[in-house]
Amino acid sequence: MLNLEKSPEGIGLLGWNTELPASGIDDPLGMTLRVGARLAAELMHCITSVTPRARYYSFYPWAFERTYGRLGKAGTLAGAMQMVLLDERAMTLGAVLHHEGRTCDGGALQGSTEAIHFARSPSGESLDLRSWSHLADNASGFAPYKGSLVNLGLFEDGEVGEQGEEGEEAGTLRSGRLSGKGRRLAEAFGRAVANTRFVHLKPEDSAVPLDVLKEFGAAAGLCELMSADDCDLRPLRDLFFATDLEDENNSHHRRRMSLLLLLWAVDTTRVAGRDLDARTFDDLTFYGVVFDENDNASSVEVPGPLADIAQRWRIFHFHNYLTTALEALLSGLVRSLRYHPAGRSISDVLEAFNSDEANTGLAEYFRFESDVRFMELTPIDALALIGIDAESWRSRSSTGGKMMFGDTLIERSIRAGLVDDGLVSGTIGPALSILLLLALVLRFEHTVAEAYQGWNRAKAYQPLSDISMPTLAQALVMELGSNWWTRPLRDVVARVMTRFVVRQHETMSYEKGYGGSPPLFRVDGVMIVGMDLVLDNIGAGNPRFGSAMRVLRDLRLIVNDAEEGLILTAEGRGLLKTFLENARS
Repeated sequence: MLNLEKSPEGIGLLGWNTELPASGIDDPLGMTLRVGARLAAELMHCITSVTPRARYYSFYPWAFERTYGRLGKAGTLAGAMQMVLLDERAMTLGAVLHHEGRTCDGGALQGSTEAIHFARSPSGESLDLRSWSHLADNASGFAPYKGSLVNLGLFEDGEVGEQGEEGEEAGTLRSGRLSGKGRRLAEAFGRAVANTRFVHLKPEDSAVPLDVLKEFGAAAGLCELMSADDCDLRPLRDLFFATDLEDENNSHHRRRMSLLLLLWAVDTTRVAGRDLDARTFDDLTFYGVVFDENDNASSVEVPGPLADIAQRWRIFHFHNYLTTALEALLSGLVRSLRYHPAGRSISDVLEAFNSDEANTGLAEYFRFESDVRFMELTPIDALALIGIDAESWRSRSSTGGKMMFGDTLIERSIRAGLVDDGLVSGTIGPALSILLLLALVLRFEHTVAEAYQGWNRAKAYQPLSDISMPTLAQALVMELGSNWWTRPLRDVVARVMTRFVVRQHETMSYEKGYGGSPPLFRVDGVMIVGMDLVLDNIGAGNPRFGSAMRVLRDLRLIVNDAEEGLILTAEGRGLLKTFLENARS
């Protein structure tokens, strides 16, 4: 059992003389693939990092419907999958042939590498799709889309699974036969390809002429959706925006609201002269600001109907900032362990964080003067050095208004220093991560309503292995008391390091690396023994953001204009306006 307070008697320490392979360096504290993934899975339900193209959401239903039309009632899922795979290969290769050896605009055409290779040097004028594979091991691209399609209710016997430990959409199929919703999507895709010769062929029986595949790809390709008629587009728009939904307390409603929030954000950032990307979306929903082309920040007000979803995205960004802070502390820890083969205690590590060089560097970075060393300050005093009047803010009874920050975007500034400027690997990296953590806790406790704190708390399924803003803030109070803000930083950081860095990394490394390579360190009684490794790649992103933006492009709601940049289309603007007007009426 982990014990950092007392070194067991009779235990000797081993000195490692070779560098061992790293384990768990991706998401070393389980922040991204646990609570972070669960937040994202609800906010952008059924649009994952690996399901970015809207066309597949109607193509697969069409392929299953077409397959069972040939197999009849006796068809099985295994048999159907083999025939769906052939149609998938036809669509992939056809799209590449149509684009003269290139992939569809926007990418994410599964198996396009092999299709491009074939298109450059075709062997003959026809192809037996049974003997050609676009993916390794004769696999189908259906696998990453299956969970989303099942959760969207497109199959009559699809079983929605419980959300996995890592927040992924889970689902199983028994037959692959479509529900009414699935059939509507299949019909929409069917109308789009109805005039192609391929739909009259049976690729399981014979080779398919390349000109037939090219013709099919010209109608079925991913980017062709962007120029499709309303009959092809509307069912997909209805699907993603859940227009048949009445219950507003579920993940499909959250996806609808997230997509509408993105449409509003595209328009808002364009007014400021910027294109919406993950970082501008972060600023918009976390701080309520948008930066113009001269990098000047302006406050913006989210429309009332979108306020709830914006607050939930704010929780997501809180978690990402927390991930950066804790991973930066972990980075400082493993760096401090190098060249200490016998290991170091938490006290030793904190002394390294509190070195003369670190104190001088921190004072120069923030341009302050202090006669007290950083680790001897209280959290309140430490924040005061960078312009945050935490004491006055904590004494306020109201949770509204702006925080009394010298730099109102302090979390953004510190993260930029740690990640963009590479300070995570420098001597002031640990101190910056501590300041980031303190600022986050203060802002979270005094600007986030209890309802949203509770929503965040509910995503931490396992109290001993899931970290979130509420669980960390609660742990500090439980272990140090409600007056922990007035305790020396040394005490506060020791608790955070022990519970949320050392113990957490050990737990995650055991879960991910059992039987494999070792973690970044091991604990031997009171000593933490490093593996002569460093961790400089820290922080979390927004992996579903890019997919959601790609879906909005596919649905012809946003477009990259050569002169204006990223803007709403007339259809996108009309959809957003209609929703906001209806919500206010």
